[in-house]
Amino acid sequence: MEEQFIGSYKVLKKIGAGGMSKVYLAVHQDVPNLKVILKILSDPRLGERFRHEADKLALLDGHPNICRIKHFFSHGEDTVIAMEYIDGMDVDEKIKEEGKLTTEESLQIISDLLDILEFAHQKGIYHRDIKPGNIMVDKKGQVKIIDFGIAKAETDPNLTLAGTACGTPAYMAPEQFTPTQDTNYALVDIYAAGITLYAMLTGECPFKGDNEFAIRDAKLFSEAPKPRTLNPDIPKPVEEIIMKSLAREPAERYQSASEMRTVLDATRRTVKVGVPSGPPDMTIDVRTAPKRKSRKPLLAGFAVIVLVLAAFGVYRFLAPDSEKGKTTELDTMSVTEDTIGEQSDRVITPVVPPTGTIAITVTPSGDIYVDDSLLGKRTKSASLTCDTGIHIIRVENEKATRKVRHDTVSLAADQVLPLTYRFTIPRPPVNTAEPKPLFREVVIGSNPRGAKVFIDGELQRQKTPYTFKFTLGEHVVKVVKLTQEGEEVEQDSTILVGEEGPEKVIFDFEK
Repeated sequence: MEEQFIGSYKVLKKIGAGGMSKVYLAVHQDVPNLKVILKILSDPRLGERFRHEADKLALLDGHPNICRIKHFFSHGEDTVIAMEYIDGMDVDEKIKEEGKLTTEESLQIISDLLDILEFAHQKGIYHRDIKPGNIMVDKKGQVKIIDFGIAKAETDPNLTLAGTACGTPAYMAPEQFTPTQDTNYALVDIYAAGITLYAMLTGECPFKGDNEFAIRDAKLFSEAPKPRTLNPDIPKPVEEIIMKSLAREPAERYQSASEMRTVLDATRRTVKVGVPSGPPDMTIDVRTAPKRKSRKPLLAGFAVIVLVLAAFGVYRFLAPDSEKGKTTELDTMSVTEDTIGEQSDRVITPVVPPTGTIAITVTPSGDIYVDDSLLGKRTKSASLTCDTGIHIIRVENEKATRKVRHDTVSLAADQVLPLTYRFTIPRPPVNTAEPKPLFREVVIGSNPRGAKVFIDGELQRQKTPYTFKFTLGEHVVKVVKLTQEGEEVEQDSTILVGEEGPEKVIFDFEK
């Protein structure tokens, strides 16, 4: 396969495509270890918006958690942004892999996200498409925001007309579906942050529908189901934060990213994250936890008592007569009530052995055994009060690649010993066959611009140039242009839209 270069960058592979651009992983031809993400404009009419994205990213370059711009250049007729490559995975992938994230991890990610949004909002820039797929977590655990493709600055020209929705429906605020000049996009970002937190903790979005309009109506006319109905382990104060951020009326939400982050961080400090009131997370005193009973110790103790009594009887039988008349302490303890009372007075409160705490976190969950006693099934976290000394910990997950984890630990008095176990659950086999597309986008252009477009005899609202979505098959495209003399001239063409093309059709009236 012939190597492909875009500017000074060698393309490694195509990793995605969106409404504005195609995305590639590449390396610099002179610095092979410098990996970058290349975003290439796919629709020439959106060049102005693409340049604004690059300008906004440059303005936000001072924040370490925002994906940085490396280079901005033209390649032939294409406009290209070279951006920082992030070695990690996005939160959407983490949710699909783990089902849902822990409360502690979710709150940390959202706290970092709100810090980023606070920085951007102070510069008058709003993301408008916050969602798990646009939040990256690198291998060091650092959170980074990507894709400011539809971000809007207060000083931007009106690149999006009033009344035109822009964003991802599942994460859009109600007012974002029909925006006006007065739409407060800072509160739009806060709403999206709330839904993102909801999705991380429950594994799903609160509003569902078969299409954009069903989701819009659900958000406009109904309340989100409370996340604790889907995951009862979510602390109540965290649920309250989510529900406030998802208020239908913008004025009822947090009024800034800073305000929401302050409340969230205060909640993280006051709520014992990972130790809720009941299963699957739990707090257990191992000393009082039920253990497997055995009859062997009882039988052994009984045998010892019998041997002692028998020996004492033999002694009394064989002892000299002079000794038989004496009253021994054992005799007194056996038959004298007063002496029994005196001995009872000597029994004081038993000494309680010193204890410590073993705090176990399991991702996604597992069966926890301490010293061969099962203390919790399918448990995510447990706080265990144990006697000091050596303990054997075993955690099992039958669905994991490595099903059992062992540890032998030494616990000191008053020590809190944290133990973390992470299981890898194998993904189901992926169908590698690429589905055949049902539609294909084709740019219809004309020279000069501004011609009316008819597709299969139907007049379209948009004039040339414009990207139209065609079903696969044969279509008749006609364009009509008004001359300077006021006469209409037209051209038509029959095009075959298939999986491989065409990407654009241009009608030239100046030939």
